[in-house]
Amino acid sequence: MMAQRDIPELSSSPGHKLPRRRSFERRKSSIEAALHIHGRTQHVIIHDISRSGMKLKNAFGLVPGDVISVELLSSRRLGGNVVWSVAPYTGIAFDEPLAEDDPLLV
Repeated sequence: MMAQRDIPELSSSPGHKLPRRRSFERRKSSIEAALHIHGRTQHVIIHDISRSGMKLKNAFGLVPGDVISVELLSSRRLGGNVVWSVAPYTGIAFDEPLAEDDPLLV
């Protein structure tokens, strides 16, 4: 595995560079959940998840910086903020990383 400093920057548009930020392996999933934001609730699918964040499918009206909460069917809540959003997907960074042995990562 390459050290993070050895990974080149990703270009999102001419003249704008985004650093590669993933530091944990992602796990594919299709977990149904409720997204809570701005006093609204949306039904979403957790498309993939890692210790540091997740990709949601079918979340709309979100912009980078939005503070969100995702509630699982078990009533567990995961807090975070929107990093990027390109319909129908949204990238979320968790407030706190999940534990290595978190059941969501197994």
